[in-house]
Amino acid sequence: MSETKGSDIAIIGCGPAGALAARNAARKGVSVAVFEEHSTIGLPEHCAGLISVSGLRRLNINIPRECILNRVNSAIFYSPSGTCFSVSRKKPQAYVFNRPLLDQYLASEAQKENVELFRNSKVLAVKMGEKRSLKIFHRKETVFETKVIIDAEGIRGKFVRNVGLTPVSKGVIPGVQFEVNNVEVNPHQVEMFFGNKVAPGFFAWIIPTGENTARVGVGARRQALQYLKKFIKNHPIASKRLSKAIIVKKFGGAITLSGPIPRTYTDGFLVIGDAAGQVKPTTGGGVIMGGLCAQIAGEVAAKAVIDNNVDSKSLAIYQKKCRRLLSREFSSMLLVRRILNRMSDNNLDKLFDILIKNDFTRDIEEIGDMDFESAVIRKLILKPKLSAQIIFNFLTSILIGIREQIKEKT
Repeated sequence: MSETKGSDIAIIGCGPAGALAARNAARKGVSVAVFEEHSTIGLPEHCAGLISVSGLRRLNINIPRECILNRVNSAIFYSPSGTCFSVSRKKPQAYVFNRPLLDQYLASEAQKENVELFRNSKVLAVKMGEKRSLKIFHRKETVFETKVIIDAEGIRGKFVRNVGLTPVSKGVIPGVQFEVNNVEVNPHQVEMFFGNKVAPGFFAWIIPTGENTARVGVGARRQALQYLKKFIKNHPIASKRLSKAIIVKKFGGAITLSGPIPRTYTDGFLVIGDAAGQVKPTTGGGVIMGGLCAQIAGEVAAKAVIDNNVDSKSLAIYQKKCRRLLSREFSSMLLVRRILNRMSDNNLDKLFDILIKNDFTRDIEEIGDMDFESAVIRKLILKPKLSAQIIFNFLTSILIGIREQIKEKT
């Protein structure tokens, strides 16, 4: 026999987005419950754990030192042929996190606001209509009644589809990462490697976690694990420093690169984080963008509950506020992602040459932001030589596509 409980707002998932939405909603004085299907917050791991300092400031959260493994202030980018350029600043630009500890800290901050957290509690179904409820399994089946559901379930988007919204589908690629010891790295520099032979549709990365430790990963349209093994063993630059690497942990997950879903709300229901596609199409990072939207969602949901009006019209302000804040960023990053995805390795090399010869790295250093990338993207695209290369690449890719279609028909 099922038991019935309830709260004003119920949140599915206690990742960073779920925890931040819960905290902000509870601060408005409404009751909030969060359901996490795993017994330990933050596990299993899926994320590279590199988060910008400026982004954390935007979220207005102060992270304890014990959550931070390393600080980085520079990045180096490698073309398919090995040409490279770097950008750097004097102060740390990003932290490398112990993600389970970070997630657990954010959950504890939500609990300080009297959020009720249910671990090892799997949401089996959601019921919509005049009365909303979740069917939970935690030792026994429970019906949990609520006024607003906030979906922070992650990329799978099961409940997004169930309530009639469009889930993330296109632009999802697999990512795989190894934590390794006994490697040669600059402890303060992130490395990114591009090329269709290295990581088609994305890139490979080396993120230092210490003096001789790192996270080495690959995102790719297909066979990410095979590409990662090949990268470590055969890449002409990286393999020399990774040849004696000792793998201590393996993990991975799906990366969404298609931007936000068309609609993130309906009657009594909001979608946040990866489930809403609130992830940077350029790098796959979602903690900051998803976190900013989650904070807005928590506040909008709480106001709707207080006003006793949780219909679609009342909750639509959530998407309006998110778009006002981030639409320019997502549109700019989506443009870059589409350009990169269409580029051959030869054209990527040409692009790197233009960036280096014209000292465009100075623009990146001066105005670049790890999360709000539109300013530097727009400035670079308006450069005549760079825009000419982009136009040439698009025309080339269109002609190649037409030729391939003709071959298939014949």
